[in-house]
Amino acid sequence: MGFERERRRWRVRLHDELGRVCGAGTVLDEYHVLTSAHVVETAGGPRAALSVDFVGLAEAMPGAATVVEGCWVPSDGGGHGDLALLRLERPESRVFRAPLHRMPLGEHQLVRAFGFPPGSVGRWTHARLGGPEQTGGEWVRLFRTAEAEPLGPGFGGTAVIDEATGHVVGMVVGKDTGTWMVPVETMLGHLPQLSIWTSGSPAVDASFSRPVGEAVDVSFVQRVADWFAKAEPGTVWVVDTGEAGSPVAAALRFGIVLADRERSLGVHGLPPAFGQMPPAGSVDLAVDATGRTADAVRHRIADRLTTGVAGRTLVVDAIDDSAEPDRLVGEVLAPLAGRAAELGLRLLLGFREESSPGVAAVRASTGQARPAPDDLAGRLEVLTQAVAELAEIEAYQLRVATRFTGVAMLPARAQRLRGALKQLRSAEVDGDAEWVERHIDSHEHAVAPAVEDGRRQRAVLDGLVARREELRTRLAGDVELAREYGLEGDPEIEQAYIPAKRLLIDGPCELTAAATAVDTYAAAVRARIEDRG
Repeated sequence: MGFERERRRWRVRLHDELGRVCGAGTVLDEYHVLTSAHVVETAGGPRAALSVDFVGLAEAMPGAATVVEGCWVPSDGGGHGDLALLRLERPESRVFRAPLHRMPLGEHQLVRAFGFPPGSVGRWTHARLGGPEQTGGEWVRLFRTAEAEPLGPGFGGTAVIDEATGHVVGMVVGKDTGTWMVPVETMLGHLPQLSIWTSGSPAVDASFSRPVGEAVDVSFVQRVADWFAKAEPGTVWVVDTGEAGSPVAAALRFGIVLADRERSLGVHGLPPAFGQMPPAGSVDLAVDATGRTADAVRHRIADRLTTGVAGRTLVVDAIDDSAEPDRLVGEVLAPLAGRAAELGLRLLLGFREESSPGVAAVRASTGQARPAPDDLAGRLEVLTQAVAELAEIEAYQLRVATRFTGVAMLPARAQRLRGALKQLRSAEVDGDAEWVERHIDSHEHAVAPAVEDGRRQRAVLDGLVARREELRTRLAGDVELAREYGLEGDPEIEQAYIPAKRLLIDGPCELTAAATAVDTYAAAVRARIEDRG
């Protein structure tokens, strides 16, 4: 069953006892429906019975539902709450469960929603995510895209779907506006019961919420909160926390929890001297490295940041207490720190001591502390990491560049540079430091520009991939719209679809032509819908 049919089966319209449309809802299982509290208030309040219209199931009779005890979170009028979990009086087994999913959210992320505006049987709209506009606010702003249907009454309580993955990442909230979304992770903070219907790993490891000492350095908590609020992409902050139970170690963990959409809602009684809270969701992933292998941390990062690390905030704490601190730094964290500016990644790394060997490795990878001229081992290590990065970029180029037309290929240089580096390494092992000193400068001068060229090429390729994915999601949305209006098999629509599919799916892709083809298909679909009245 494809996304389109699945979505129809978990989409519902909610009415009051007089039959008036109050808003939308999302089916979680045969008994439960998720909606906004303001939709229930429109129907008469938390004790009212709502009529549930299974719009995606033509054979299903309307049902009745009421709010589950303890699952009512009304809006406070300041960007918080607006949730309600309903229970059907009788089960509807033919529904499909909505794919609620935890995932990092970013500004400009493309999403869609299906609502029931006045006078409509239902329609899709597209939007991009903004950011919270109030300090401490839980909601995320929705900005509809050009030519999209207006957001507003009738969209309240409906699911917000990530275009790239099809996951439900939030719900439309805010009475009479429809221009705000509450993320799934925030909903879980208010209603932990929703976890049984939710996939995806949490942003913050559970251990960050456990007490680690009797004292907390409140001033350092504020420093952490300020960093989450203000640090620019590309920033790498190395923190010396001291021992696990120290006031600074406790403060770092406390600040991380405050920045998490899900866990921050369980924090009560902030110190009177505490200033502003960090923005909700300003931590995309926080990993406690205690006892973990390098591979375990790498997999945790890959599992949570499956959409890439660009524009994300990653925290790894207790690095010295991991099972393999040297491997963790050398193979996972130092390479990420070295590419932080290129990726737009904000990276916070917690070590027990400033003298920890990993601290020097991270600083070297970011250029914060270059090896001294007479530190041949350190300079060779920097070269080794740089050549490995170049080899990875060249492999990426081979995989990606051929999928697009007109991409200028960088020459392959990593293999030759690796060979020269091997000679330097061999001379070092043989004790011939004089030979290494004579030749290392020229090798550094060859490697540095090659890596810079590679980083620029990777950024170009990443941009091409992102633009193609945006066009693919637009095309998929219009294909679904055509299906919603019964236009499958329409000759005019099918003919308009062929060039867009050839350019975006069959490839290779010429992006300008592909964008034109997508626009042409979208116009054809909308014209046919208008023709049908």
